[in-house]
Amino acid sequence: MKRVTILFTLFMAILAISSVLAQNEPVRIGAGDTLGITLVGDKDISGQYKVDDSGYIKMPLLGSIKVAGETEEGLTKKLTEMLRKYYVDPVVTVVILERFPRYVTVTGAVRKGGKVPLRENMPTRLIEVIQTAEPEQSADLARIKLTRKQPAPAEMTLDLERFIKFGDPTANVEIMPDDVILVPAKQMMSVFVTGAVARPGVLTLQEGSTFREAILQAGGLLPNADNTRITIRHEGQTEENPVNYNDAMSQDPAKQVVLKNGDRILVPTVQEAVTVSVFGGVNRPGPVPLVGRMRLSEAIGQAGGFSPFARKWDIKILRAVPGSGKRQTLKVNFGEIEEGKADDPYLEPNDQIVVAERPREQFNLSTALSMLSAIASLAWLLRRR
Repeated sequence: MKRVTILFTLFMAILAISSVLAQNEPVRIGAGDTLGITLVGDKDISGQYKVDDSGYIKMPLLGSIKVAGETEEGLTKKLTEMLRKYYVDPVVTVVILERFPRYVTVTGAVRKGGKVPLRENMPTRLIEVIQTAEPEQSADLARIKLTRKQPAPAEMTLDLERFIKFGDPTANVEIMPDDVILVPAKQMMSVFVTGAVARPGVLTLQEGSTFREAILQAGGLLPNADNTRITIRHEGQTEENPVNYNDAMSQDPAKQVVLKNGDRILVPTVQEAVTVSVFGGVNRPGPVPLVGRMRLSEAIGQAGGFSPFARKWDIKILRAVPGSGKRQTLKVNFGEIEEGKADDPYLEPNDQIVVAERPREQFNLSTALSMLSAIASLAWLLRRR
């Protein structure tokens, strides 16, 4: 939100400058205008001409001439060259006697969409039309679509933010009558912020938002936050990407970290002992310190390894879903990990690992039967002696 406010402050300042500069730009002829054309010494050609809807006028000798988009000076030169076929050194003047009211259509993320009038007697630039249409806070000024009908049909995508921020004039084009301008809304995305922030949970941000904006929207770091161990994990990936907090929170765009939809930001605390819990078929069930990027096999080893009752092919990792209060279940076959058929997954803080066990009663009965069989065999051997 703050970034949008800054953009619009720049927007208004540049608009004022553009208005001054536009006064020195030549006016272009459009459909419906009335032109006064004079050819010295020829009353038949001299007179008033109305530009038709297609941007043409009809003149004696010359026939239909496309004039839409021309300036007075440009059309004067054009007619002078055309009349050289019939006159020696023709002297031509062109004046716009009356300008026909002209409009453009603005749609999309604006408060005052529809027909927007162009300025009379001076060119109108894109930034002025957008300002008149009052863009919404969600307006994506970097992806404005312009469809042009005259003087030649064209479609273009314009990045007005570059003009607002850096003064790049290529985006602030002159607007022609009957142009259609679409201001799209910025796409939204979800980012998860967990750990030592004031308001952890799911954030809804505009596409292209940065780590800095996410942390600020989450209320900032808590006093016990460890900003040296902050990480970002992209959706669908297991790798945790470390973040240089001071760089990412700076005002320098080159150092800021742009987020993607589904990113998860983890802000650990200085005091907390980050652990995972291992239950079931291990020799020392209970909490295990999560040191660095620990894999499942390391946690099993820290818990004393598998017990004789462990069903290694039936392991579940219970993992919290940020902002939902629920847990997701990840099923793991450790036998496939040992055979190299599956990846050894990385663990996350507070994961709960449940290793299924065979019923101990079955094991005890089997052992007892084996012992009875051994005793019976020994008794039989003793009787033979």
